[in-house]
Amino acid sequence: MRKASFSYLAFPLLICALWCSHCAPRLQLVEGGRYVDPQGHFELTIPQGSWELLSWKDVDFALWDPQEGATIVVNVTPLKEDVDAATLTRHLLIAFERKHIISQGVEKVDGREAMKTELEGWVEGTEVKAEAYVVRGEGVVYDIIFWAPRDAFPRTVGAFRQFLVGLAFLQP
Repeated sequence: MRKASFSYLAFPLLICALWCSHCAPRLQLVEGGRYVDPQGHFELTIPQGSWELLSWKDVDFALWDPQEGATIVVNVTPLKEDVDAATLTRHLLIAFERKHIISQGVEKVDGREAMKTELEGWVEGTEVKAEAYVVRGEGVVYDIIFWAPRDAFPRTVGAFRQFLVGLAFLQP
């Protein structure tokens, strides 16, 4: 009998959690589609299209395209010790299940060296393709990641790459 009563509570609790996460306060844009990080680490231009700003716990910036299921995340984390880019990248990609690295290399983002990783994997039960960038700053690391369902990736990756062009780091 106890097991049955728990199953009756599980569904309403799940619906409540989803409703609360969807109703979370959304971040505000500044004029011209620009966003400035309140901590002063970066500013960026929001891509055109159906992208929505999201407020996500412990994430500095998140965009979601509800039409395509694509997500862009920018997070800034303090670095207390010198850690190599490969280790930082492995840590960033922990959330991907059954991941397969397609390519890895060094590129520039706003004039800074970045470790770029292109991969395929699974996130929350969805097969995705992703691009991730790890960029070092003075005492911080910038994690920039884009993922979309595999079939939507070719249609949405251009918006992400344009997003990268509009990203500016404000700290050394």
